[in-house]
Amino acid sequence: MNLKKYPDFVRFQLPVLVWMVLIFTLSSLPGSTYAPYSFPDAHLIAHTLLFGMLYYLAYRALKYQSFSRFLSELSLLVSLLFVALYGASDEYHQSFVPGRSEELKDFLVDITSAFVVLLAILVTDRMRPGRKKLRAGEQN
Repeated sequence: MNLKKYPDFVRFQLPVLVWMVLIFTLSSLPGSTYAPYSFPDAHLIAHTLLFGMLYYLAYRALKYQSFSRFLSELSLLVSLLFVALYGASDEYHQSFVPGRSEELKDFLVDITSAFVVLLAILVTDRMRPGRKKLRAGEQN
């Protein structure tokens, strides 16, 4: 595949795939390879960062793609569903890794972090100057 022919793929969709591979790779590490954490629930912080970023990357990939207006318009919700499904599959995958187990708490952290990023996108979108001008113009 000549990546120069597909700059949108490289810019928007490829980062999602790379991030998914990173999450899968980290989930494949046996539990014994982890160094002891210096503070409690460090793995929950890792889940928050990994799946929050996955949500943002998936949102960008869907929002700025050119093959489906439907996916672009529903990118906030479809990305949330995507992260929920990937989080569930990640927990299921961990059930087969020695020293690891599936945890409902981890899955809930994955979804919650995605939802927080969704809210952040909504708030920042409303705060954009161009958006305010558009709304002000509609009120006149």
